[in-house]
Amino acid sequence: MAPCRGGNRIKEQDSLTGLDNWRTAKKKITQMLDGRKVENGLLFYIDLDDFEEINEIYGYPAGDETLRSIGAKLRETGCRESVAARIGGDEFLLFLGNVTGEKAAYAQAMQLYGACMGAADTAVTVSMGIACYPEDGNIYEELAARADEALYASKHSGKQCFLFYEDISKL
Repeated sequence: MAPCRGGNRIKEQDSLTGLDNWRTAKKKITQMLDGRKVENGLLFYIDLDDFEEINEIYGYPAGDETLRSIGAKLRETGCRESVAARIGGDEFLLFLGNVTGEKAAYAQAMQLYGACMGAADTAVTVSMGIACYPEDGNIYEELAARADEALYASKHSGKQCFLFYEDISKL
């Protein structure tokens, strides 16, 4: 499927959630990191657990509303140095810049996890993988690969949890 175009511009937002799409998010995060606009940060990869069951049990309109609700929670959680995006069917990312220290990172993860778990009327649960900038990577591609690896580990640890990249070696 070809990207939607408005004039000469490729569509930059997801039409269902209003969040950035993957391409736009990657561009924004890369600019933040390359321009040294943030000293540190967290990249969250978020996946809705067993989302296809929501569509099957409650119907596609309820599934769409669940995705919109998660998008709204990501926008609310963000700050000035943040980027929120829907990167796939039921996959999202959130980059939070200038999160300092391990305790602050864990607090942000707990807040985001709780917000996503309570985002919709349907019984949605989420799994999250988290990479820390600059510890886990200095460029977007490194951070994304490590957040994805942590997400994969959280899914295989029973879902409905979050893991930092640095923690997956302890599993």
